[in-house]
Amino acid sequence: MQPQVIELLDGGHLENAPGGTAKDIHNFILNGINAKTIARMMQSDTLGEAWEKHVPTGKKAAAPITLEGLWDTTATSGSHAILKDVDDGPEDDGRELIVTFGDSTTWTVDVRLTEYEVKAANDAVHKFSALLQPTGAAVRGP
Repeated sequence: MQPQVIELLDGGHLENAPGGTAKDIHNFILNGINAKTIARMMQSDTLGEAWEKHVPTGKKAAAPITLEGLWDTTATSGSHAILKDVDDGPEDDGRELIVTFGDSTTWTVDVRLTEYEVKAANDAVHKFSALLQPTGAAVRGP
């Protein structure tokens, strides 16, 4: 099965569920997107050494991605409609995240929507927070 596409082009699109429909979310996101790739390291200093040493393990990871923005309850296109259902099915394909930066450089990774929170506010617009957990390889394009 193909992963679902979440595309953020100086803004973005996000599937409203695994296998769902891509929805435009660029008008909701306030914090931008961090596309961070991590090299896993292992401590390698020997007994009695004064300084820690580290070597790469050969594994890489993409850091979890937090989306924060304006909470909108519009029936099919609001942030709540798109993010309200976390990806809890082990058989779900998850979603593909494509971040395109201003110069057309891309960063692509499969993600799971693991957390969604609505933040009620007094005398202010309500906001949301969502956590995307990358799974698998993250690829930087040209």
